[in-house]
Amino acid sequence: MALGLTSLVFDPVRRPKAKDERLNKGITVEALLQDIRYAIRTLFKRPWFAVIAITTLALGIGANTAIFTLVNAVMLKTLPVNKPEELVLFSDATNEGTSIDDAPRTGRWRRFSYASYEYFRRHNQSFQDITAIRSGDSRLSVRKTGAQSGEPAQRAAAQLVSGNYFSVLGVSAMRGRTLAPEDDVRSAPPTAVISYKYWQEQLNGDAEIVGKDFVLNGTKFTVVGVMPAEFFGERMRRPPDFWVPLSFQPPIELRDSFLETPQAYWLMLMGRLKNDVSIPQAQATINLALQQFLTEQAGTQLSDDHRRSIQGTYVELVSGAGGISGLRTRYSTPLRMLMAMVALVLLIACANVGSLLLSRATSRNAEISLRMALGASRVRIVRQLLTESFLLAVFGGLLGVALSIWGVMLLVRLVAREAPLDTKPDLIVLGFTGAVSIISGLLFGLIPAIRASKTDLASAMKEKARTGSGRLRLNLSSSLVVLQVSLSMILLTGAGLFAGSLLQLQRENLGFDRNNVLVVDIDPRLAGYKPKELPSLYQRLLDRLNAVPNVRSATMATYPPFGGSSRTSSIKVPGFTATTDENLLIEDTLTSPHYAQTLGMPLLQGREIGPQDTTASHRIAVVNQSFINRYFQDQNPIGRTFSFDDIEQQSGPIEIVGVIGDVKSADPRESPRPTVYRPILQIEDPSAYAVTIHVRTQGDASALAPSVRQAINEIDSTLPIFEVTTLDDSFNRNLRQEHLITQLVSFFGGLALLLASIGLYGLMAHAVTRRTNEIGIRVALGAQRRTVAWLVLRESLLLVLAGLVLGVPAAIFAARLISSQLFGVTPTDVTTLIGAGLVLTVVALVAACVPARRAMKVDPLVALRYE
Repeated sequence: MALGLTSLVFDPVRRPKAKDERLNKGITVEALLQDIRYAIRTLFKRPWFAVIAITTLALGIGANTAIFTLVNAVMLKTLPVNKPEELVLFSDATNEGTSIDDAPRTGRWRRFSYASYEYFRRHNQSFQDITAIRSGDSRLSVRKTGAQSGEPAQRAAAQLVSGNYFSVLGVSAMRGRTLAPEDDVRSAPPTAVISYKYWQEQLNGDAEIVGKDFVLNGTKFTVVGVMPAEFFGERMRRPPDFWVPLSFQPPIELRDSFLETPQAYWLMLMGRLKNDVSIPQAQATINLALQQFLTEQAGTQLSDDHRRSIQGTYVELVSGAGGISGLRTRYSTPLRMLMAMVALVLLIACANVGSLLLSRATSRNAEISLRMALGASRVRIVRQLLTESFLLAVFGGLLGVALSIWGVMLLVRLVAREAPLDTKPDLIVLGFTGAVSIISGLLFGLIPAIRASKTDLASAMKEKARTGSGRLRLNLSSSLVVLQVSLSMILLTGAGLFAGSLLQLQRENLGFDRNNVLVVDIDPRLAGYKPKELPSLYQRLLDRLNAVPNVRSATMATYPPFGGSSRTSSIKVPGFTATTDENLLIEDTLTSPHYAQTLGMPLLQGREIGPQDTTASHRIAVVNQSFINRYFQDQNPIGRTFSFDDIEQQSGPIEIVGVIGDVKSADPRESPRPTVYRPILQIEDPSAYAVTIHVRTQGDASALAPSVRQAINEIDSTLPIFEVTTLDDSFNRNLRQEHLITQLVSFFGGLALLLASIGLYGLMAHAVTRRTNEIGIRVALGAQRRTVAWLVLRESLLLVLAGLVLGVPAAIFAARLISSQLFGVTPTDVTTLIGAGLVLTVVALVAACVPARRAMKVDPLVALRYE
């Protein structure tokens, strides 16, 4: 042993020799470059093969990259602030608004009062600081100081934030400064910060903007800073035009202060964690502080039941790194589903290219056999062929990135045109694309390379190796076609189910007629109207609009169908006893006369709200059928009364004078909710502000928009008019997600169908080429041309049927996974399955017709020369 060791250590001749052998056996840079150069020359010899393979891969990789880019922008990217991973939201609720309860809130808190915010800050143990944000933007009427009296006001949006908002988020102003805590006191001079977008679009990038004054809803504010272009706030959407301190909520919203209302829940809270504090630890301290806050609020009124309720009250902290995103909530499930679908498209593309490589390897048998005869090892052959495959994958990936950039631009316009989505390719997206390209190269290149390296040296050099067997064999090439058909069946079935679901949603009975109705949002609050002046204004508007030519009727409501907002209230009904945990909240909508008539809602009992229901008459209401089903069942509701629990509305009993049909005003999927309709002409409080006018026209509603605008301006030219659209457009906007998913799934299904048909065509064309002499013999022996054509079509049909046998169960299984996204159709919908199968069969037969036609034209004399 000692002698052997000495020999190994001190032999100066054997060590270099061993090293040289290892170098020769390994893959050197020079050898790799040689493989790449040879692969490029080989691809240039067959340019059409390279173009088809690269284009096929680019479609699959581009689809994956486009959807992943959207996933990255919507679900993975963080806020453009300092250390976003330290931010924590006190709630992940995306809905906005204000809730005013008659008692302290229990259970999970999603919005917060100003008093609770101040308490959390005073008793803070886990956060560097906590900031408060108004839940929802506030509408603004903006005038520059010194503007002429006749100059119209601009419309804008403000977000009310605490003075430490920008410091907690960790962002600085591009010009001037941000808001500071000393700006958020009632005695401070009114200050505001503007967004970059507003500065550019409305103020033309005024370099002297800092220090200038603007009149916001009648109060003069001084601009102290401009935010950077990339900053949009804590919500993933268009940035607000102005950020204003919370203390100025009353003059900005032109209503009573929420700062002193303990049961007004109108704030979202966000904190920045201290070092070494986790979210669970922070949640424990915040929940303890919340329960202590509620206990102190109750004081001497704390009962045993209230104490138990307080013990069940909590806050659920979530990461605030990505901010608050309605897009993330709305599209997280559809995007994951689309990622799975584009992965299937990529599999089909890889199967297609793999089939092409198998066919090409067959034609290269002689070349590969010669190289092996000259001393090339099987490993060397596999390495060379894999280099060609990876080269195709790289070129396909580069072209796929280019296609994905165009695709993402289209997707952003469809998903959220004004949302600040950062869809530029970053390291994550490029890394994903690179990984997909490498995996694709392995998927479609490895098996053909290994198979080609096992070429029989003797038979490969024989000419008769070109001849086929005469029958379809389930070899690797045909198996890949079967796989493509199966995967295409899954995607086509998904496209059919989503299309059927969208059709069912569009046909769903909403309880009203959405056609030929124009909707116009107005807000008299911004024109300086007092609550007591509203009934008179609304009556004059209705009289003028009803006089417009081609207007059949006009009405108004505080919460229109598919407007995206509503008001809920709790009520008391004499004689009704609620069960434990029963939800007694109802929707509360203020409407003008002829509301049901204008919207085409059926009157079931009693009467509608009419012109006689004014401030001088007793309080009445019309309710819907769901309200009757909950509170009165089989009893006659006409003449019965109810009252509100809400602090704002405790003013005596309200008589029910009519019953109208149920409507689905928020989502066609949801069941109608119990709803109360009250006369807006009876109301003289702030709840009657911000109404939507509904105008039923005799023809196209959108064509009447200019006349309606003019009529409103004739009543008051200062009355702010916001969105003008049609009720049908509002409904379709509500189904935007369903439209998008249906379009994308249909596109990917069509792409899969195209790739599968190309794969089938390539397989059959190659089979016809290899069997030219066999077909010639058949024709020479008397076989008819149509018999030869049927030979090719039959084999194509058998491959399609084999794919359908595997694809139908897989499609049903996949459909069950997405059943929560469907409406009105089942995963086993027979019509959809049969339709998808027929489409696949027809397209496959069409793709096989070209090889079949070539087979019919084989000249037996030419074919027999191969024998």
